[in-house]
Amino acid sequence: MNSLIHPLCTDISFIDFSRWKILKHSKVTTIMNPPFGVQKAKADRNFLDLAFQISDIIYSIHLTNKKVHNFIKSYSSQYNWKVDYSLPFNMILERSFSFHTKKRKQIDTTIYRFIKSN
Repeated sequence: MNSLIHPLCTDISFIDFSRWKILKHSKVTTIMNPPFGVQKAKADRNFLDLAFQISDIIYSIHLTNKKVHNFIKSYSSQYNWKVDYSLPFNMILERSFSFHTKKRKQIDTTIYRFIKSN
């Protein structure tokens, strides 16, 4: 069995995945930690939109709260995807942006697994 791993650690907004022929002949698993939307509302949607287009299965990290959970379930269903598993995860966030005020911060997150709805 041949497996290919192509990590993309970049701004995905400028990538035209329709030109990636390999995606048509591969099973794509997306693992992502999109922006939480705290600094910029709806910042995670571009990541989710693209993942729904190119993936066969998706793992995505989001803030843990009821509003986010309801959004994730509702938004994914609009694209014929569903959450089939979620895992609470206590994430340690290192200061990496100028708006981070602490060197290290503990954040309650949930890792969601999305699968295509039948």
